[in-house]
Amino acid sequence: MVVKSTYAYSMIKEKILSGQLPPKSDINEKDLQEELGTSRTPVHEAILKLKEEGFVETFPRKGTFVTDVSMELVREIYEARLLIEPKLTRDAVKLVSHDWLEDIRARLIIEKPFETKDDILAVMALDTELHATVAQSCSNRFIRDSLALVYDQDRRIRLKTERNPQQVRFSQREHVVLIDAMLAGDEEKTEVLSRAHIINSRDFTYQSLGFITASIL
Repeated sequence: MVVKSTYAYSMIKEKILSGQLPPKSDINEKDLQEELGTSRTPVHEAILKLKEEGFVETFPRKGTFVTDVSMELVREIYEARLLIEPKLTRDAVKLVSHDWLEDIRARLIIEKPFETKDDILAVMALDTELHATVAQSCSNRFIRDSLALVYDQDRRIRLKTERNPQQVRFSQREHVVLIDAMLAGDEEKTEVLSRAHIINSRDFTYQSLGFITASIL
């Protein structure tokens, strides 16, 4: 049953993160049971876990829905990233494989035209890979687990903002510069660039969602 619950959790969460189940959409447990080919218990347990993590919410006599990407969520996600990520990225200079850094740099430096939404999503996937791999280099499991949740919520935020190609390209180029600092072994510059990248990403997000720019930590 644990395996089935884990499977149901992973599948339902991916539907939320990919936008197949967009914010405010109804979570129908019976439909999910049929789609996933599982009984009620694995799906119900998966929903409970997703509720604990803030991906869904339940209203009495109304049902269960995917949570919205609110101003509070965006503020909390970027606050967490600013507090943790710059120092973690600095530490990763000595921990992350240079071969991998050179590989992802080679993929990021290719600026293909953004002709379709999939072209933009491909660059965003590299964004996720970079941040997730850097986070996994951290030896503290509590920080790793916390950032995994933060980055999952950040995927939802990026889908919600529907950032324009110019913003995606700007972030892409920032990542190349950041990787160059890491490859050069410049820990101080890496930390400064990481912080600036998060702030720029946050400000773009607030602008896209029509929020007032948050104060810089």
